[in-house]
Amino acid sequence: MLGLAEDASDGEVDRAYRRLIAQYHPDRLTGAADELRLQAEDKAREINAAYDRIQKLRRQA
Repeated sequence: MLGLAEDASDGEVDRAYRRLIAQYHPDRLTGAADELRLQAEDKAREINAAYDRIQKLRRQA
């Protein structure tokens, strides 16, 4: 989801997350069509879930 290899550093993960969430955050689409905002919300949820999974796995390791 974040477009990273398994051996990506913590910094790379953080940068990829911030770049993608900034791109797909629904608040950036104010005034856009409802369908587009809903797609952005779904994508932002997926990005957050992927980031949370990575952080959780790295804390366990």
